[in-house]
Amino acid sequence: MQRFAIVDIETAGFAPGAAPGITEIAIIIYEDGKVVDTFETLLNPECELNPYVIKLTGITEEMVSRAPLFSEVADEIAAITEGCVFVAHSVNFDFSYLQAAFQSCGMEYQRQKLCTVRLSRKLIPDQPSYSLGKLCRALGIELENRHRAMGDAAATVLLFEKCLEHDTEKFIYKSLKRNSRETTLPPLLPKEVFDSLPDKTGVYYFHDANGRVIYVGKAVNIKSRIAGHFTSKAEKLEFFTAIANITYTICGTELIALLLEAAEIKKNFPPFNKAQKISNTVYILTGYTDTKGVQRLLISRNHRVLHPLMSFRSFAVARTWLRKLQNEFDLCPRYCGIHKVNGECYDFATGKCKGVCAGAESVEVYNERVKNAMDHIAVNNNTKLIIAEGRSEGEKSVVVIDRGIYKGFGYFSETSAPATVEEALAIIEPRKHTADVEQILAMYA
Repeated sequence: MQRFAIVDIETAGFAPGAAPGITEIAIIIYEDGKVVDTFETLLNPECELNPYVIKLTGITEEMVSRAPLFSEVADEIAAITEGCVFVAHSVNFDFSYLQAAFQSCGMEYQRQKLCTVRLSRKLIPDQPSYSLGKLCRALGIELENRHRAMGDAAATVLLFEKCLEHDTEKFIYKSLKRNSRETTLPPLLPKEVFDSLPDKTGVYYFHDANGRVIYVGKAVNIKSRIAGHFTSKAEKLEFFTAIANITYTICGTELIALLLEAAEIKKNFPPFNKAQKISNTVYILTGYTDTKGVQRLLISRNHRVLHPLMSFRSFAVARTWLRKLQNEFDLCPRYCGIHKVNGECYDFATGKCKGVCAGAESVEVYNERVKNAMDHIAVNNNTKLIIAEGRSEGEKSVVVIDRGIYKGFGYFSETSAPATVEEALAIIEPRKHTADVEQILAMYA
């Protein structure tokens, strides 16, 4: 007969860390339809208490200062839960704290897990809420001493019994099998959603219970990558417990997945994406003819430049590249925007500049060298149609880069490939060239 350790902990109100952080723990051992043992104690969390938690639980600094340390009861907790399935409401919260507390004592703690949030969502569907308090009220379960460990644990026992009563198809037993993912999935995520994920390349979106996008990622294998999220110890508990749904877009190639991921992060600003902090500014090298007929080069922010020659992810990179171009083709630093002067440039006095800025060289001769420099850029940074695999058999994808600027991506039947840039532009969805895109294309190149 299976033994279950139904557990509830109260914490100091901070994420699991070096300090145990647990203020109270209650364990109820349930076997063969009845309670066979219990354990309950306050604990010194070895850290300050969050004032909100003090108000919520009624557990004060004075109460825990007299309580034992976790290290003093760790062996007893390990022993009473030995051979038991660890059961809790939103089990990964309680289990993560306990694992961290055991690790702070130099001990490993591993148990099979069951989550009564997941069980009740499956076995007692269509409830207005699956928080412990609201679910207990809806099901007529008595919940005394709310937000104290034994009170919540006792209510979880009654909820677990309700789940057992509704489990006519042995769902709980199946969940404990090694190949079942029920115990590794977030509490709010239906297993059917995970099971339906494809093993293709694309972009995936984690949504919270309100449908808001909270994370965007890309993957060569969407299902495998998402499974990695759920088994990684590096993922924050707050992130894990917030995931209620997953959607995805199949892209065909990793390049398109990277490009779409960058755009979707900027569009949705998901709270758990670090990549959103990258600046969106792109710097452009462009050219124009001034009133004296001199062909000038200029670094500019990407404010809808009509004829960009190249793009860069930062001003420093753009300036370094322009300086190299200026030296290679004997261009005037003044007319490249490198020397901010009205008269002759600083290089003219040293002989490094041939003197178009001082009238020592004709504009026509100078402009010919600028044209050569621009031709050099065009050869090394020309328009590209990156044609690759599509999302399904018989389909191809295309990424369009026009004069160094990313224009977007699209799909077409492999029997009707675009022959020109204009044809490719007609079938793509227009996209912005951002600093993220600049980095992605540089990596790809």
